[in-house]
Amino acid sequence: MGLCLGLLSAPVAVAQNLGAPVILSPYRSLHGADNRPRRLPHAGVDFGGPVGSPVLAAADGTVSRIIEWPMGCGLGVLLEHRRFKRWTAYCHLLGVTVRKGQSVSRGEQIGMVGTSGGASYVPHVHLEVCTLACSSHSDGDLTGTEDPLEVAAGCFEAGRAYPADRFVLTFPVACLPRARGR
Repeated sequence: MGLCLGLLSAPVAVAQNLGAPVILSPYRSLHGADNRPRRLPHAGVDFGGPVGSPVLAAADGTVSRIIEWPMGCGLGVLLEHRRFKRWTAYCHLLGVTVRKGQSVSRGEQIGMVGTSGGASYVPHVHLEVCTLACSSHSDGDLTGTEDPLEVAAGCFEAGRAYPADRFVLTFPVACLPRARGR
């Protein structure tokens, strides 16, 4: 699982490993998706992507809330993963393609990458994992949050079997195809 940490001085980072998503700001980072300093640690992981590209459910779940918080998360989706007592929040979306109460499968499109809320004009999706119903999505408020990368199995692959006995996520953005021979 080659992760590309795109912490560059320019607001747009380029994936250096084919197949790896662009990570603009990891969990607990003190730099934002725009690489500017944060005053408090980041409560999620920011995955870069082109505006309008699909945001994918990182695990099977139920849409528990459509988030509309102009000063923070912007437009977003909150999924409940009841079996594992976890929630995933997806922020800064351009649009939402699901409705409250809808069941979704891992890899299903739930929205589109955007710059809503406090995204600093850098297109990305903020992914947050919570042991509570993810209410704040605020920098510095790490209460009940976990690092999504610690439970990530990498890019979503249709037809792949994912563990059912533990909480496992896939990335919320599509990954580039791997080059042949790698």
